[in-house]
Amino acid sequence: MTKLKKDKEASPFIQKIVLLLFGIGPIVIMGLFLSSNGFFNPPGS
Repeated sequence: MTKLKKDKEASPFIQKIVLLLFGIGPIVIMGLFLSSNGFFNPPGS
């Protein structure tokens, strides 16, 4: 029972971390992928 209570207390913090990872992570990965393929370079260079 005490373990369940501890998990409930920590869950809002864990939820914030998970939201951050799954929210910002894919955007960062996409940005890195596009920049590595020259997506952000001006045409002709």
